[in-house]
This record gives sequence, C-alpha cells and structure tokens, in this order.
Amino acid sequence: MANKDGELIGGRYRLVELIGQGGMGRVWRGRDETLERDVAVKEVMFPQGITADQREVLLQRVLREARAAARLNHPGIITVHDVVEHAGAPVIVMEYVAGMSLAAAIEQSGGLPVRRVAEIGAAMLRALSRAHAAGIIHRDLKPDNVLLMDDRVIITDFGIAHLVDSTMALTHTGTLIGTPAYMAPEQLSGQTPAPATDLWSLGATLYCAVEGEPPFSAETFTALCIAVVTGMPRPALRAEGLWVVLEALLTKDPVQRAGTAQALTALEEVARTGGVAYVPTRVDTPPTPAPGVGPAEPGALIPGAPARPTQPPMAGGPAPWGGGPIPWTAPPRPRAHASAAVIAGTLALLTACMLGWFALHSVVYATGPTGRWSSLVWENVVGGVISAGLLVVPARFTFDRRPSGAWTLCALCVLYVVAILVLGPLQGTTTFGAQFKFVFGFDKSDGVAIGLATIFAFLTAIAAVIAARVRSPQR
Repeated sequence: MANKDGELIGGRYRLVELIGQGGMGRVWRGRDETLERDVAVKEVMFPQGITADQREVLLQRVLREARAAARLNHPGIITVHDVVEHAGAPVIVMEYVAGMSLAAAIEQSGGLPVRRVAEIGAAMLRALSRAHAAGIIHRDLKPDNVLLMDDRVIITDFGIAHLVDSTMALTHTGTLIGTPAYMAPEQLSGQTPAPATDLWSLGATLYCAVEGEPPFSAETFTALCIAVVTGMPRPALRAEGLWVVLEALLTKDPVQRAGTAQALTALEEVARTGGVAYVPTRVDTPPTPAPGVGPAEPGALIPGAPARPTQPPMAGGPAPWGGGPIPWTAPPRPRAHASAAVIAGTLALLTACMLGWFALHSVVYATGPTGRWSSLVWENVVGGVISAGLLVVPARFTFDRRPSGAWTLCALCVLYVVAILVLGPLQGTTTFGAQFKFVFGFDKSDGVAIGLATIFAFLTAIAAVIAARVRSPQR
C-alpha cells in the first residue's frame, strides 16, 4: 500500500487519515464512496524475509480468516464489511468506531472502577461466546483490541491473530508478534489455542483495566514469557470484589480455568453489587457452530469443531461457546474444603485452650517458691511466640487459596519441636522432659499432655494442608 491520504483501495475505499499502527498492520479512517459512509481500513502487514510462496499462503489464509469474521453478527464484535487484496497485501474494511480503546482509557485514568470493569468484561464475554460458538478463537485479546463507544464494548481483530501462528509455522522463526503479557500460558508453551485461551486473555485484560497495568511484567521478552507460564500475578490493589473472578480466569491450567458461563454470571454479579464470593472453575461443553457460520481455516478454529452448523443456538440470552446458554446458578462452596476448614479451626481452638492452660501452669511454676521471673520470660515469651505461629498461620492459610502457606505451617510445627530441643540445652537442661519443662514449665509427669498438644498442632497443620489443596486446584 502506498500509505497516502486519498488513495483508493478496491475501487471504492478512499483513505482519509492514518489512525493506528501496530505489529499486525496499519489502520486508516476511510470513506466508502459507494455507500457514502466512514469505514476503518486495515492493512495487514507481513513479516519481512518471507518468500513469494509463503506470502501467497499467508495472503489466502488472511482472506479466509477475514471472511469467516465477516459472518459474525454481534454488537460486541467489530463488523467486517469487505476484504480485498491491494498491492500484494490483504486489506480488511471494517465498521468505523469513533470511540476510545480500552488501552487509551486505562492510560488516561490509571485504572477504571471495579463495576465498570465488570460491565466491560461481561460485554466482552458475550461477544467471545458468540465467536467461540462460531468456531473462531481470537488469540490476541488485549486492551488495544477493545473499543468503548457509548453503551457498546466492541472487540476488534477477530481471526487476524491466527496470522501470527501461521507466520511462525511457515518461517520457523519462533517470533511472536505483540506482547505475551496477555497470552495464556498454554499459548506461550506452543499448545493449540482453545476458548479457555481467550478466557485467560480476558482475565489479564480486565486485570489491567482495574489495576492500570498487566498482571505480569519483566524487563525482557523472555523473562515475561517465563513469568506468565510459571509465576503468579502481581497482587491486586484495586480489584476488590472483582479479584475472585480475575483469579478464576488467570488459573494456569486451562482445564481448571473458569468457564464462559460461570465467568459471565460472576461478572454480572460484580457489576450489580461490586463483588462476588465464589466462581466455579468448570470448563464449558464442546462448541457447536452458530447457524450460517462455518470455519474458514481448520487451524484457526476450535479443535474438533464441526465444519458446518448442526443445531441453532438457543435464544434468550448470551450463549456460551457451547452454542447455547448453560443454566447455572452459583453453588455453595464445596463441602470438602468447608469440612477441612472446620476441622482445622476446631483443632486450632483445642490447641489454643491447651496452650492457655499450659501458660497458666507455667506462671504458677515460674513464680513459685523456687521460680524466677527470668525463667517466666524465657518460658512464656519464647515459647509463646512459637505457639502463636501455630494459631495464627492456620487461620491465615486455611482460608487462603495457595497451599504453600499450609506447608509454611508444617515448617513452623517442626520449628516448634526443634525450639524445644535446642533452647533447653542453652539453659543447661539436657533431658527431653527437662527441655519441655524449660519452654513451657511442664513437669515430666505432664508428658501425656505435652504429647497431646504436639499432636493437635500437627493435626491442625495437616487439616490446613487439606483445606488449602482442596480449595486451590493445581495451577
């Protein structure tokens, strides 16, 4: 393309001004001289160094992708009017939206309100579910590809991101176009994209919308890819009630990631009330194409999706990518992890009661006829700090989603015993019973009570591990 204002494309689209440029191409505001309306004209740019044969393959592939996207009809998806070839490059003519991109809105405000982000996310999910039902995966969802106009939220560039994978396969360069900050771990690992891939990108996009920055960052491209695949997202400071949804969407394992219907229900709840308590991590059923929309390129679509529609989608609401709405209401928290939490809390309470009695016993021991206040300090301050860890950590991590905290609790239990064995000899006590007596003021005759206290502490740790693991699927 000559890239000059006033140039005529396809015999009818007059270029007016350049309005955007990125790794995938250039976007112009144009004028359809046949229908006398403004349009957006996107020139898809091919990478340098490819052969003529590779260019022709890519050209035909992009044309097929664009034609498939043109059959999508949804207010949340940019309308594709036409696709033509000009000067050896594909040119896609789309609906012109005189609105601000989500990326620009984030840059302008530093982060949008929680409820507004939830509204945007719900609108995006409705559009994604329509595309997934048609067998099309976006693959490059990010704030730059989301437009905001009045009461509409519009996703652009459907199907175009497949050019990235096609280019990598043809040139064997392994070069990604764009940033991996919004790409799912399985996508960066080379797995075939699926609807769950777009759901991860949605979560990363909404995270950026509310926090003002992506969930992952690094100084180099490679480090960023590693962070996305192996790391945890940075702590959210502004997400509030939206965080539960973001965490469900940013689950590493696509099988455990929240499904379309579940995420949509949760986002609508956040938009209404400002928060949601729980989001199931259930993947939706396999997709069924929408009527009249068939895949344009097998490699660009959902694996296993039929080439032609089988059943029309159900009316009456936004369809998940399974082709029709899935009736669903938020279930109560699973009883498994609730029971584990109750066990952990009960054991922690019993441990607290026993340690309280032991502390009182220690005071009597330390202030008796032969006791010393220095002994009281060593016995109750040092021992009390260790014991406090046994009570605080279960409460903190039993209700946390990361099992690493429960393992920290186990480590503290080990420290509890080690402290008894190590601190005692520092004061000249040598026997095991005397060392217990040093830390808590127990007499040797209290061996049974000492054993019970230790057992309760370890059972609390085990219950915390169970609760954390049941509640937090492998990521």
